Amino acid sequence: MRTLDFGTTSALRSQSSWHAVAAGMRRGDSPVLSFVRPGEPYVCLGYHRDVAEVDTAWCREQGLPVLRRKVGGGPVYLDDQQYFFQVTLPAASVTGNRSVALAQLLAPSVAALRRLGVPAVLDGYGEVTLGGAKVCGHGAGQVREGVTVVGNLITGFDHERATRVLALEEPVRSEVLSLMRSYVGSTPVDAEAWKDAMVREYAAHFGTTPFRDDLRDDERAQLERHDALLGDPEFVAGHPRPRRAVRTVKVRAGVWVHEWRHDDRRVVVTVADGVVRRVIGELPTDLTGVDVGSAARVLGAADELAPLAGAFASARAEVAAA
Repeated sequence: MRTLDFGTTSALRSQSSWHAVAAGMRRGDSPVLSFVRPGEPYVCLGYHRDVAEVDTAWCREQGLPVLRRKVGGGPVYLDDQQYFFQVTLPAASVTGNRSVALAQLLAPSVAALRRLGVPAVLDGYGEVTLGGAKVCGHGAGQVREGVTVVGNLITGFDHERATRVLALEEPVRSEVLSLMRSYVGSTPVDAEAWKDAMVREYAAHFGTTPFRDDLRDDERAQLERHDALLGDPEFVAGHPRPRRAVRTVKVRAGVWVHEWRHDDRRVVVTVADGVVRRVIGELPTDLTGVDVGSAARVLGAADELAPLAGAFASARAEVAAA
């Protein structure tokens, strides 16, 4: 297993480095465990998401770069209190079942935290959690022939800033902030000890001997290519998407805030662990405390509420998958 440590880098290089490893991956290559830490705060958006989800004007005022990555997920706030890791291997060696592959490739990161005395678990939603709070943001995707699972060690988390970078209005912003405080946490362990534990656990997982390495020449070429691509304003801007009747903000798997608008009506609904926790606005019946499956059926009886019922159905599917 190759191990690469890119150290503390610029915001752009903290993304382009692991993209380069994935893009350079070839069939039969050894797995790669890499580490990188951003030396500055920034916002990063998933490949298929609309940049309108980010309050780009506020980010400019604060001097926060906005980047887009080639793997999925919504916009996230990142800074030097987060140490990123990436597990990259040839796509041909990864099972076709995404949830199974994620669980397999995240399990060693949980074992590494437990080795350091942090009783983290991989919960039923596939999140790395401690006391119900997510302590490792993660995503996955394929770049050319390489599959990468990316995650982070969060030694401290700025919940206020992580919420403020999103293009939200009240009361949605306050609801998201409240949920972030409850469901996103940190594990202030020593970063070097964590890296050592990660190398041990992933080497054992792959049944290989780890060795420190540097980028190959072809990976360096990919690094320059991805520096240019990921920093391109057109790539970051992406393509605008049609406005939806329901805006959904995902705090962690199983925890959502839905905002429904129709003419002059507006309803904000918070869902956590398969149950409606809070409703702001008027619905045909009070759904507080109702499970998402029953709530979806109630809302589906009213044509204009069909988009909100669909959002609930998505939440129900996530619960069922868990």
